[in-house]
Amino acid sequence: MNKSTNAKAKVLLLLLLAVAGTAKAQSYQSYFAADSTRLNVYMEMIDYCHTFYLTIRSADTVNINGTQYVKGFPHGQYGYNYEYEDFYFTEDTNTGRLYRYSPVLDDKVLICDMSLSVGDNFYYTDDDYGDSYAIVYNVTYEDGKKVIHLTDCFNSWVFQEGCFPSYLPIGILKDYSEMCRSHLLCEYKDDEQVFANQSFETCYIDEVSVREQNRQQVLLYPNPAKETVLIEGANASEVQVYNVLGQMVKTVRDSNAISVADLSHGVYLLRITDMNGMVYTDKITKQ
Repeated sequence: MNKSTNAKAKVLLLLLLAVAGTAKAQSYQSYFAADSTRLNVYMEMIDYCHTFYLTIRSADTVNINGTQYVKGFPHGQYGYNYEYEDFYFTEDTNTGRLYRYSPVLDDKVLICDMSLSVGDNFYYTDDDYGDSYAIVYNVTYEDGKKVIHLTDCFNSWVFQEGCFPSYLPIGILKDYSEMCRSHLLCEYKDDEQVFANQSFETCYIDEVSVREQNRQQVLLYPNPAKETVLIEGANASEVQVYNVLGQMVKTVRDSNAISVADLSHGVYLLRITDMNGMVYTDKITKQ
């Protein structure tokens, strides 16, 4: 083999390596649209629930500690509640990992990982619950895109390639006094809908309608309570009891009588699922 042939072979090898490296770096679809990504986020607090919008413009970037982040802007009817809150995201398309930067923790918080397989644990930092993990119980492919199904003690949720996770442990970072659970209802990339949460039937949930529904249909009494709380207005299939830190402290099934005698004094959130799958939330005080 002459020198010319050797040189051509080296050039071809370098090109193949470059192409392979590029393909590897782009192994997962980006979480961000070319221009604008919009998230409809349903936020459950201990005393109210509502939807707010988060717009992520790919051109709005900022460098934090040497990492390039895309900034998200909260808005909508209740957007003013989050004007003090900063949302920064960055991704690694090689692993399919998505991070949110937490100004309070001054650290990257992992919120999605597409490289997981069945049986893997996904460890994450939930801003209100602390360090937690979910277990991958199924992996499927839909339209050529990877979908990861996970479960933890609170939720069953999904990672869908190219989309934000259906459960968003992004909370209100500057408020640790209330339970906060955030769910992605719908996602749009450049105005095209790319995700709809199968656990909900809508892309928007109004705070007032949710609260009025709970008040009209479900009554908890006595409240405050010392021994037992009774549920009226719903045939309870499951009742989950959470403390103000967002920790589930009790689960009761197929009963409208909830014993609170073993609970410490304080405020608790009851998440009631009826026989038809409807979910109601309300607070009680344990004396």
